Amino acid sequence: MRFTLFTFFLLASFFTFSQTVNGTGSIDGRVLDSVSKTPLEYTMVRVYNSTDSTLVSGIYTDENGSFVLEEVKYGKYYISISNPDYKTKTIPNISLSANKSLRKLGNIALVSINTQLDEVVIQQEKNPLQLGLDKKIYNVGDDIATSGGSVTDVLNNIPSVEIDQDGAISLRGDGNVTVLIDGKPSNMSGGNGKSVLEGIPASSIERIEIVTNPSAKYDPDGTSGIINIVLKKNVKRGINGNIAATAGTGNLYTGSLGLNLRNTRFNLYGNYAYSYRDGYRNNFSDLNQINGDTTVSLNQMRYGGDLNVTHTAKIGMDVYLKDRNTLSWSIAGNAGNRKRVGNQINTRYTNFGDTTGVWTRNSSDPNTSQNIDFSLGYKWDFKDDKGSLDANAYQSLSQGSDEGFYLQSYDFPAGIPSTDQHLYSREANDFTTLSLDFIRLLKHQIRTESGLKMIQRNMSLRSSSESMDASGNYVPDTISNYNYKYLESIYSAYGIVGGQLKKFRYQAGVRLEYSIQNPNLISKSQSFKNEYLNLFPSATIRYEVKKGTELSLGYSRRINRPNSGNLNPFTSYADPYNLRSGNPALRPEYIHSIDLGVDYNSKKFILAFALYQRYTSHVIQRVKVFYENGTSNGTFANIDNSVSSGGEVVVQIKPFPIWRNMLSFNGNYITYKDDNPSANWNREGFVFGMKFSSTLDLMKKTLTLQINGRYSAPSITAQGKMNPRGSIDFSADKSLWDGKWGIGLRVTDIFNTQGFNFVVDQPTVSQSSQFKWETRRIIVSIRYRFGKTDLKEEKRSNENGGGGGFDF
Repeated sequence: MRFTLFTFFLLASFFTFSQTVNGTGSIDGRVLDSVSKTPLEYTMVRVYNSTDSTLVSGIYTDENGSFVLEEVKYGKYYISISNPDYKTKTIPNISLSANKSLRKLGNIALVSINTQLDEVVIQQEKNPLQLGLDKKIYNVGDDIATSGGSVTDVLNNIPSVEIDQDGAISLRGDGNVTVLIDGKPSNMSGGNGKSVLEGIPASSIERIEIVTNPSAKYDPDGTSGIINIVLKKNVKRGINGNIAATAGTGNLYTGSLGLNLRNTRFNLYGNYAYSYRDGYRNNFSDLNQINGDTTVSLNQMRYGGDLNVTHTAKIGMDVYLKDRNTLSWSIAGNAGNRKRVGNQINTRYTNFGDTTGVWTRNSSDPNTSQNIDFSLGYKWDFKDDKGSLDANAYQSLSQGSDEGFYLQSYDFPAGIPSTDQHLYSREANDFTTLSLDFIRLLKHQIRTESGLKMIQRNMSLRSSSESMDASGNYVPDTISNYNYKYLESIYSAYGIVGGQLKKFRYQAGVRLEYSIQNPNLISKSQSFKNEYLNLFPSATIRYEVKKGTELSLGYSRRINRPNSGNLNPFTSYADPYNLRSGNPALRPEYIHSIDLGVDYNSKKFILAFALYQRYTSHVIQRVKVFYENGTSNGTFANIDNSVSSGGEVVVQIKPFPIWRNMLSFNGNYITYKDDNPSANWNREGFVFGMKFSSTLDLMKKTLTLQINGRYSAPSITAQGKMNPRGSIDFSADKSLWDGKWGIGLRVTDIFNTQGFNFVVDQPTVSQSSQFKWETRRIIVSIRYRFGKTDLKEEKRSNENGGGGGFDF
């Protein structure tokens, strides 16, 4: 079966035509950035008749910046190449005849509209928002609003993305999103069920890519889409480097170093970042349980601290071999130590005014994590610029430990002895990914893609617990003793056909996937095996209304598999009245997603508008199970289905060269439906969120001022709602000495409003919880850039230009 699929997709991709129609020829080339030499995707290439300037043909460049115009009648033409972020370039005197039916234009360099020449100083500024063929690209590498922050701070500024109190990410109001690092699954992105993104400094990020309706080329995981975090990778010629450091109130310190060496044969790069973040982290909760005429209430007030120290590094190399062959390798890693401490005061009472218990719980929760990713890639760009072969091997390893020290003392009633507990767990993860992708351009502007992929995830967790006895010695107990292993294997193949017919562009494909999940709770002799064979079709059609304006319609079927953390039955006893555990019986959820969009792109105004609807079955939701003894367990459950209908608007306005603004809005009406008679999970309501940023460049663009604001309206969950939240940040940055030096100032959450407050509203149970941590900080930064850049364009047929990280 697997061999048959492999043969089918391989033959479908390699099938091509070589016949040339009499009286016609072809024109091909590749469009690059004039400075960085990176390929320019989604650039319009138009052919005009030299005699009367009538439009003859047109096409968009692909993800490699390449284009092929076929069946162009013999004659004399000129070509116009346009991109909203670059100066339009015209190539005159293009002749096609029987003696010269093929015109190879080679590499065509476009100059950015933001490139300024001042003596020998060259300054290039990327547009913060770029609209790709199937994604939105947010260039955050130079965003001053995230100085001294982490990846979560970067994502908080991205339209339609939200981060909750536990670091979980949602996109368009849906928490089932796939997060990738450099286009690949990684333990650094929280693939082990925990979010370690808080430990990756913002200074190491080049850009964020959002794909809300991915094609069959991408893994179908993530029902709301894909967020790809691309780490920095310098592509300038010569020896270059940068050093940056920040310091902030509340004991916040970060530092980063980046170096690279590039010539026509190779590009060697590396960077390192350090982060030390301290601050308070408080939690307040009121729980009420109704039993007949009696209401038992539990009030909890926790005051604590949160210290997070991380090291992140990446080193890699691109070797440009002969005949357009490129060999790449990279190693990226992240190591962190985090310690949360707290003092929780608990009071239990009834509606009759009786206090039944008062106690305190002192806790210390240190944890460590080490993640390392190995990547090896090979790419062959065909000589005729009509395709490529791309092979990649990827290995991600991680290990970590979690400890808990808990001392609980009773003030009332008297006589209850104190308890002293120690919990320990050790976790290890191993991700392996092998992929082969083939692209071929056929006649009539038809493009085929196909590929094979294998993913294996292996995770293990061991935990133990002990309590102090009357003699003051720790002895093993049975509170938290688990031995858990999880193995997941995914085998997939895909095929895509796309092309252009006049003003229409289309793409359709299907992905076949076979997956196996084996959650195994060894300590309880409980083993589960889930097997799935699925087809995931997808299709997109675009119509160019006029230059810079397009309509699009897209559909995809996707899946959200419960990850190892969702399935892990290990119970956290950090708070014995608010337990946490996974559910090994979870089933995957399936989604049908449809998007209708309008994109408008010009120098001063960019609009991306979309209407969407998602139908999801077996919805995975965080739920709370309440017990009669007053405790609760936060776990996961499958809800029958949900329907989400909404709209998204992203607008970038640049009325003047020195002033740009970005405003985004996402709103959707969501309905949860479930037939479980013992649960009250049928909910519905409208939720929306807004984000705004305004940037002003002064003093010949050497001084930048920026304001960022975000607001999230009340949102429903399966059991209650999340109350509104929002914050405002201010940033300033000054370049000195021809841009080699720079200083910055940033004030986060000026009004100290950022936090989370959610309510559980059930017939016999209600709970209000508030999370607040140190969000208002004053941060200062300093940076230094050095090195020599060779700006001469050197002709080299086999150089593919490189890019920032993995070109996803």
